[in-house]
Amino acid sequence: MARNKIRPLGHCSRCTRACWKEADDASRWNSEFDSGVLVGLLCPECQTPEENAEAEVKAATLDYANTAPDVDGRRKVAPVGGWHTVVALEHPLVREDKTVHLALAIEASELRVAVGPQSDSHLADLFDGACATVVRTALEREHAQPGHRKVVYNPMEGLGPDTVLFVEDHALCEDGEDQGELMLSFSPQLNPHLLNAFAQPVAQALRALLRFAA
Repeated sequence: MARNKIRPLGHCSRCTRACWKEADDASRWNSEFDSGVLVGLLCPECQTPEENAEAEVKAATLDYANTAPDVDGRRKVAPVGGWHTVVALEHPLVREDKTVHLALAIEASELRVAVGPQSDSHLADLFDGACATVVRTALEREHAQPGHRKVVYNPMEGLGPDTVLFVEDHALCEDGEDQGELMLSFSPQLNPHLLNAFAQPVAQALRALLRFAA
């Protein structure tokens, strides 16, 4: 029998029933974690109403489709729309358009950062925590130099809610006059999780503008 060659995903911690990936009720099984480590499974029949309700809430608020292991092998889970990891990657917009200094976006529960050698190295000061560390390291790797540009804020329709760009103002300024500034461009419907990447003064300024835009 072909099925005997396929190993089950696991067994219920209470009744030892096997969980098969192709089973009709596979999506209704609950995973049990202890400090981020999977320690067991619960089949639908063994779940209490409270356990089922808790699982429904977690499925709606946590992104279990894009977990990642930490250094100890524990699974990191991000809130839906948020991130658990910050990574520096290349981005064609930053590489091809020298007026773009930095692109920041959330994809698959990762906060993805792109900078280039044209980027202003002072941009790292606008971020907080792990994001600041990754931005600073990426800027150093690109040998970015410090500039003297003031950062201004530019709510921009047409930009996705999960993306923030830093661009030189002459690229977007309506009157075409270059004021030697950097524009932080973001959607008026900005994903609120992105605010956690910024230093508090920047995050507060963004919140105020988002409330005004609303």
